[in-house]
Parts: sequence; structure tokens; C-alpha cells
Amino acid sequence: MTTHTHMRRVRFGTTPRRGGALALLLAGLAAVSGCSSAEPASPKPTAPASSAPAPVTPTPDSPEEAAKKQAIAAYQAYWAEMTKAFAVPAFEGTDLKRYAVADALANAQETIANLNNNKRTMAGKPVLSNTTVTGGDLEKKTPNVSVSACLDVSAWKIVDKKTGKPAPVPTNAARKYVITSSLERWDGSWKVLKYELHPDQPC
Repeated sequence: MTTHTHMRRVRFGTTPRRGGALALLLAGLAAVSGCSSAEPASPKPTAPASSAPAPVTPTPDSPEEAAKKQAIAAYQAYWAEMTKAFAVPAFEGTDLKRYAVADALANAQETIANLNNNKRTMAGKPVLSNTTVTGGDLEKKTPNVSVSACLDVSAWKIVDKKTGKPAPVPTNAARKYVITSSLERWDGSWKVLKYELHPDQPC
């Protein structure tokens, strides 16, 4: 049974539409398949001694902000585990199934199968930036959020498993663009359900 912490209803934005297979993300797979501190001022000779100011206690996050941070952490872990899985390519030795379910898991399975069938693997890693929760509802029986990020796959290469040579990719393939994803909290853990690529939205 799904459990979640009761929180004030939070609706912000909309969830992304269903994404295609992750193989679409991997261009070419289908073809082969400063702060500084100031110096302290010198005390005046006649000024009385004063005690140091009390340290500022950080304000704890609201339940909503804590949930958002947990979702983003799970999303980042999902990408880290997916990178490991595609480098083999296999699920063994990774926690990908801990963070991916539904379409996200099925797409990963499809991509792993395509890589193996074509004797390919993935070298390097993708880079995510500007990862932000853009919508969701934390009061539903199954809390959910939508996440937007900038995905850079320029250093994530499909290579021949035996020789290590890069596989050919279209020269006009988008390499850095927006990706939106849907997550839900199942039994206290955030899971990635699906994603949508936006190669027409460079970032």
C-alpha cells in the first residue's frame, strides 16, 4: 500500500506528456539497431568588549520543499544508475530498478537490449543541469511531481563494445536540450515513471 506524508495540497504546473523510447535520446542507436571574505575591522581602543554574534540556525525546509529536494535527488540517482547500466550494458550491478518504474524502466530495458543486440555500449556520461520541480500534487494518495532539466549528451557516446570506437551518429543530432519527466512517491521513495525529450528546445 502506498504511504505518504500528509501535506498541504500543492499543485504547480502540469506533468509532461509521455515520452518515447530512450533509444531516441541516443542519436544513432536506431540507425545501427568566487566568494571572498572582507578583512575584519580593527576594534576602536575605547570600545567595550562584545561577545561574538550567535550562529544563525538554518530554517528547516517546509514539507513541500523537502519533498521536492528528495524527488530531485532520486531523479539524479536515476540518471547515475542508468549511466552505469548502459556502460555494461546490463541491470546487474546497478540500482536502476530502484529508481525507474513503468515507462522509464521499460525504455531502459529496451535500450539495454538494443545495445546488446548491436554489440554496443555507452561511454562517458550525460550531464544534467538546471534540474527543477515544475509541477505536481503532493497531497494525492500517490504524490507526484514533474521535473525539468537541461540534458547534455555530447560526452555520452555509443561505442563498439569490442573496439571501443564511436558508432556513427547524425551530424545534425541535438546534443543539449530540455527533458521533462514525471515522478511518483511509492512507499516513501520517489520513482521516475516517464520522460519526454525536447530536442527543439536547446538549453
